[in-house]
Amino acid sequence: MGAIHSLAASTDASHRLRAIEAIREQIAEGQPPEEYAPLCRKLIADADNNCRWQALILAGEWIESVPELVWSLVLEFGASGDEDMRTGVATVLLEHLLDHDFDTFLPRLRSLIEAGHPMLADTLRRCWAFGKAESRWDEVSELLRQRGD
Repeated sequence: MGAIHSLAASTDASHRLRAIEAIREQIAEGQPPEEYAPLCRKLIADADNNCRWQALILAGEWIESVPELVWSLVLEFGASGDEDMRTGVATVLLEHLLDHDFDTFLPRLRSLIEAGHPMLADTLRRCWAFGKAESRWDEVSELLRQRGD
């Protein structure tokens, strides 16, 4: 894992992208995603959009196996002041998380949005009705309508 850490810490974006691919390979070989969560968080926060989006895609691959970990990333990065970050979180993580388990994650999101988290509301607004969540998207629309979003 030392080599992956070195790649992830590189000032060269192509090395950081290789770190993302190496993480993906390690997980495919059976390593738990949780082991790579700190590196993934760092790479999601990367200033380079390619690194950021590839790290979001990597995290999105974990929805089935560790949805709570992905939820923590939605909370952390979905409240970002960076519009591109919110778009990435919405389209790569949140809409797929809602597809995976709408009944768990929409109530949590609703509570946070109603408690006054406008950036999370904006992140939700950027989502598309997707998969199993599509039949219940009226609940999302109503939440956003109530918030004036």
